[in-house]
Amino acid sequence: MAIWVRKGRERLDLFSDKKRGIVLDLPAGFGQESAHLRELGFKTVLADLFPRPAKNGTLTWVRANAMETFPFGNETFDYVLSREGIEHFEDQAGFLNECARVIKPGGCLVVTTPNVTNLRSRLSYFLTCQRTLRRGLINEVQTLRGTSEDGHHYHGHAFLIDYFKLRYLLKLAGFEKLEVYTDRYSSTSLALSWLVPVLYIATRVSIGISGKKFIGKYKIAVDHSIFEEIMSHVFSKALLFGKRMIVVAHKRAATGSG
Repeated sequence: MAIWVRKGRERLDLFSDKKRGIVLDLPAGFGQESAHLRELGFKTVLADLFPRPAKNGTLTWVRANAMETFPFGNETFDYVLSREGIEHFEDQAGFLNECARVIKPGGCLVVTTPNVTNLRSRLSYFLTCQRTLRRGLINEVQTLRGTSEDGHHYHGHAFLIDYFKLRYLLKLAGFEKLEVYTDRYSSTSLALSWLVPVLYIATRVSIGISGKKFIGKYKIAVDHSIFEEIMSHVFSKALLFGKRMIVVAHKRAATGSG
């Protein structure tokens, strides 16, 4: 199964034009993505709290808990692929820090997760304080999917993450050059496109107010290029209308000793 992304009117395989290397697939699920990556010429290691090696005997499986230290050495992988996982994780900052640790300098992390930044999710949050109407209210009966023998909880979509928080955690973990994509659009979000000018003005006002606040109170110089990058992502078609948020984050390349 490919990781499809939309670029203009085209729908492209995200990994098809990337340099071949070693990919850590975590959480790997049933391994469909890794099987496809192997067909493209990548080497893959599949890691999951519940490994399923019987599905494909040619794939390398490792049992790993995404909430603990990964059982891999520093700078082992060229890529980490985390498809539909981070919204289940309690310690998202710890997970992203571990991803940064095992990725080689210049490598990249690909994260896919439900897009709670789109217009449909914003409307749902306004109405119910929940990111999506279909899943109802987060609670300890329906959202908790199980508990392992060692006491680790397996959650449903208890920790849905928006672009702002994900970007913040990625930057702190040492990632840069973020790219945002989606694979398909929400018809409800498209129908709400008339809201975009209002949201744009409100966001610009927020940036203006926060900039003055930081200069006056915290004595922090405002880097306006940060705001421009954020605006370009938040008001992209991918995040305004996409059902899924796909983020590619590059780990800082090693610097020469000079």
